[in-house]
Amino acid sequence: MGEGHSAPAGHTARAAARIGATLVLLTAAIGAQVRDASPSRVGAADAPRTVLTFADVRPIWGTLGPHLPPELAGRPLEAVQAGWDEWVRAHDAGIRARVARGDEDSLVNLWLFGTTFTSLPPARPRDVELHGGGATLAQIADERLQELLEALAAPGANDRLRWAGGFFRERGLDPATSRGQARVRDLLTTVAKRMLGEDAEYKGALEALNAAADPLAWMLPYASLYRDRGLSSDTSILSSFAVDSALGALSASGMIPRGTIARVAIVGPGLDFLNKADGHDFYPEQTIQPFAVIDSLRRHGLAAGNLAVTTFDVSGRVNGHLEAARDRARAGEGYVVHLPLGGVDRWAPELVAYWERAGDRVGEGVRASTPPSTATGVKIRAVRIEPEVVLSILPRDLNVIVERLDLSAGQRFDLVIATNVFVYYAAFQQALAIVNIGGMIRPGGSLLSNQAIVPVPPMKAAVGHDRVVYSERQFDHLFWYQRD
Repeated sequence: MGEGHSAPAGHTARAAARIGATLVLLTAAIGAQVRDASPSRVGAADAPRTVLTFADVRPIWGTLGPHLPPELAGRPLEAVQAGWDEWVRAHDAGIRARVARGDEDSLVNLWLFGTTFTSLPPARPRDVELHGGGATLAQIADERLQELLEALAAPGANDRLRWAGGFFRERGLDPATSRGQARVRDLLTTVAKRMLGEDAEYKGALEALNAAADPLAWMLPYASLYRDRGLSSDTSILSSFAVDSALGALSASGMIPRGTIARVAIVGPGLDFLNKADGHDFYPEQTIQPFAVIDSLRRHGLAAGNLAVTTFDVSGRVNGHLEAARDRARAGEGYVVHLPLGGVDRWAPELVAYWERAGDRVGEGVRASTPPSTATGVKIRAVRIEPEVVLSILPRDLNVIVERLDLSAGQRFDLVIATNVFVYYAAFQQALAIVNIGGMIRPGGSLLSNQAIVPVPPMKAAVGHDRVVYSERQFDHLFWYQRD
């Protein structure tokens, strides 16, 4: 994510396998320039970050007791209070360090499944079988790695390869030298072995959870399944479809009155680099969810005229990507989003219908990049997002586990969306996040998540739930919570 960013798609068989704008659009043309100068944006843009204090969590400490991490468990309350600020600083640093591990995972996925640097098939059993030629999966993987190393030495205009080369050089590994290539090879194979071990562990845990007679009995344990894993920013259209489905249900029920959502926060907006199940690299890196949320709020009649979205992430790459998009939008340039649907799954008709219309409230269809021959059966469409919509999105560096924005009552969010976020954190961390998120939501405002969590004040228990089917083997759950 990034903080969430959409690695698992919820309670899915795919997870078991990898497991897996308050902006009034005051735009004025000054030459070819576009400005984002709504006074109502100042709150989210300028609000200072505040760090979670012990006084914030003291009222719920008794509830948190069974979930305390080892370094806090069993300590006298006075000692915890005295060392709280130091613990928060160390915990923030630890969470931010997990971003690099998530980036390593994305680079392994690029090696095994990318298509822009090689004509070899992705290193999946089904793709290797389709390719034929008698090569084994291991041979394909090894040949792909060698071609990736050569491509890293001369990345050209490929943004993913350019970023990957920079990632390695920051660690003293130069892919342009033979010694550097050998060390990159060692790093990637080591990370791949770690990922295989994690996959086996997650698969075993999910199989045990899925054996529960009551599905609710395994939703809560699943909600923290990836608590020790690197933070992945990878994302896809699936989580946006799930949010659209939930927003449609909320609109139809009247739980959220029409035209009342003006301020939205998205925790971990995601960056589509390349993930194992849904990712592709034949189009530029992109974020999807911020634009999809605006699109859905407009489609379901929930958006106010001055809708603005603030994104929260701890990944400099994710925040920088959105800032660069805003810079281009100020010059009148839109943002092109590619929406792929893989050719292996039999997608649910509702998902296909969403895919066909997604983005039509925030932009217009444009010509999409052409999938390579190795991307078997992939359907693709592209949408150019209007510059004004891009400028209604404000990225902020914020770790919601230990930080929040210091917002006045009139600046608080009507809606917060956190998909594929809480699964990366243990129950104690989730509770801290809920305290922070709850402090940024107005009374009566809503939180949407695709993980079941045990809320703490000021958030109520789940007031609604939606099961969303993606395909015969993939599905998700969306829960909505409300602030007192």
